[in-house]
Amino acid sequence: MRNPQSIWSDLLRGRTRQAGSFPALTRDERVDAVVVGAGITGLTLGVLLCAKGLRVALVERARIASGTTGATSAHVTAVPDLPLETLVSRFGRDAAQGVVESSLAAVDEIERRARALAGNCGFARIPAFRFSEDPSGVEELERERDVAKQLGFEAVLQRAPILPARCAGALRFERQARIQPLEYAEALAAAFVAWGGRLFEQTPVVSVDDRGVAARTGQRVEARYVVHATHTPIGSVPSIQARLIACTSYVLAATLAARVTDGLYWDDASPYHYLRTAGNGSLLVAGGEDHRTGRERDAVQRHRALERWVRERFAVRRVEARWSHELFEPADGLPYVGFLPGSSSQLVATGFSGTGLAFGTLAAMLLAELVTGGASPWAALYSPERLGPLSAMPHTAAEGLRVGWRFLADRVRGQLGSALADLPPDSGRRTRIEGRLVAAYRDVRGDLHALSPRCTHLGCLVAWNDAEKTWDCPCHGGRFHATGKVLYGPPVSDLERLLVAEDPAEAEPDEP
Repeated sequence: MRNPQSIWSDLLRGRTRQAGSFPALTRDERVDAVVVGAGITGLTLGVLLCAKGLRVALVERARIASGTTGATSAHVTAVPDLPLETLVSRFGRDAAQGVVESSLAAVDEIERRARALAGNCGFARIPAFRFSEDPSGVEELERERDVAKQLGFEAVLQRAPILPARCAGALRFERQARIQPLEYAEALAAAFVAWGGRLFEQTPVVSVDDRGVAARTGQRVEARYVVHATHTPIGSVPSIQARLIACTSYVLAATLAARVTDGLYWDDASPYHYLRTAGNGSLLVAGGEDHRTGRERDAVQRHRALERWVRERFAVRRVEARWSHELFEPADGLPYVGFLPGSSSQLVATGFSGTGLAFGTLAAMLLAELVTGGASPWAALYSPERLGPLSAMPHTAAEGLRVGWRFLADRVRGQLGSALADLPPDSGRRTRIEGRLVAAYRDVRGDLHALSPRCTHLGCLVAWNDAEKTWDCPCHGGRFHATGKVLYGPPVSDLERLLVAEDPAEAEPDEP
């Protein structure tokens, strides 16, 4: 079942790759701004700041675009995940207008940069469709159409089928787009270096302060401004992390027997599904089955459910790849972009939901203005210091209670475990050995890796993800490799290795 590599890497085979060609940080640096994270936000921001004459360092834990940017389905759309009707009722018409205008500007920015490159990085303007398979959902689409037109979208309601899916109606948005995200990220990296930027891969950041960042190897990058472009701030930043929900989304790429009309598609189901074509049009990239990270006992079933949904609607010849990625939902529905509360030197960009390419680019445009003392009409709209609408407060409080409950409940009972003798290769499980809770992973050679199950961020207990072979934190979305290495923040330290005697007689279930 497991193939965590997205299709975008396969589509770049045979071409020159930038990823992996940048050095790790090996000495202290001093710059005007240091950006942590080389995804769409960090790379775009690095280019923008260099173009404004700043000395910029960009540090990445692994390789450029190795996180969500390289795993996205690459819908480039100004249509937010939050329904437009909800956006207006929650924030007011003027604010909703600002969201649409800023998102459209971000799509224009991506187009401008992509079209200046050879091959356009696969960029193309195409329509986007929000569709309903249930006739009762058409009434809501009609209301969304009316709001969309008032906010500046070119939108029409179609009742004719748009897909082999059971479509009762679809709201069509004009001039949205698609792109090859890895190719675009690599083009941004090349542009950043050409402007004089310093790009460091394989450089995990372990601490951030108002004067710069420290890498795991002991080097520091001193800077006047520090930008967290990492989905969620590094370390413990409760003012932001308490207002985010980490979610996992599943994606597959399938070769179809018949081509699908080029477009972006998503339905109104819960959880919803999203689709687009790729390559020469013969590939369908489909995603969905979202859930809160670390709170799904059988992630493999999510992959199977997504494949079943696709096969029920399309003639699938074969599934080429399947993978998952993380996204972060903000409490009130809008990203947090700007200075961290109480800081004049640390900035953050997070909470992009499922439209990270557009919102990540928008965040870079906004942060570039803030760092250089410019003005943006959207600064207050996305400010992390904003007081969210009253309607979002119960949501935030409820999530805080869930995290607190998870933190306490995990200490009394845990994920179902069993003796280690029956733990198959390339599998993990939480269990108890000699009364001690252990996150146990048996690798493909049969060797046992015993780890502390406590996330190194705030101590919540990680859960095994059998689809991706990772340990996932249900509280704030941290993710660790099967052998304990940090893959996604906010944790900065690996899971602690434990010494245990592998004796089935001494192992017992983590939960009765």
